[in-house]
Amino acid sequence: MAVDYDLFPMFVKAQILTAAILVAGALFAVEPLVKDAVFTAFDTETTGFSPKNDRIVEIGAVRFCGNGEILSVTNWLINPQMPIPFYATEVHGITTEMVTNAPVFSSVWPEFAAFCQGSILLAHNATFDTGFLRAELERAGIETPAFPVGNTLPLFRRWFPQAASYSLEPLSLFLGVQGDSYHRAAADAFHIINIFNEGLKSRPGMSLQQLESDAGGFERLDGRKN
Repeated sequence: MAVDYDLFPMFVKAQILTAAILVAGALFAVEPLVKDAVFTAFDTETTGFSPKNDRIVEIGAVRFCGNGEILSVTNWLINPQMPIPFYATEVHGITTEMVTNAPVFSSVWPEFAAFCQGSILLAHNATFDTGFLRAELERAGIETPAFPVGNTLPLFRRWFPQAASYSLEPLSLFLGVQGDSYHRAAADAFHIINIFNEGLKSRPGMSLQQLESDAGGFERLDGRKN
């Protein structure tokens, strides 16, 4: 039986039109793409391995677009208010003397937070870096923000299954994107980007949803899952 839509009340017609638009939007919606997103690759150097007993001595961060464009680079040496053990210095080269006159974490944090605003954070073995950030924020009495964080360690394991090691230096060498130095915060942030860009070469139309899936899900800096 044919329906005479002229007999429908105006509000019913409006409801039908709205439903049709929503259905069409769902059918033709375009997922956000990695190439259009903004990321902040970051790394921390510390006095040791324990977020409870050790402290951050350096944060390096690089803000970039998913299409590879570098937007901004920054780096902070941080006074940990404790001596840097020799075994930590042997890894990153930062000595107690180098940070004696550096700002403490609570002074650096507002600048780092502003730098990261509106971006997706990327860190290699992110649980290490986020664990230290949370501990430092708790000690400073600062509320931990809900920045989204992608862990590039499981991401790169998925993208490059043929690699023998997933530490930044051997993986960079394996992919032919090695840099001049390792184990300094800003340098390692750039290594993350170089490997990330290499992986995207074969995934030019990757969506953010797929990236999140490949990384095993994004975590929030405050510890909540995305």
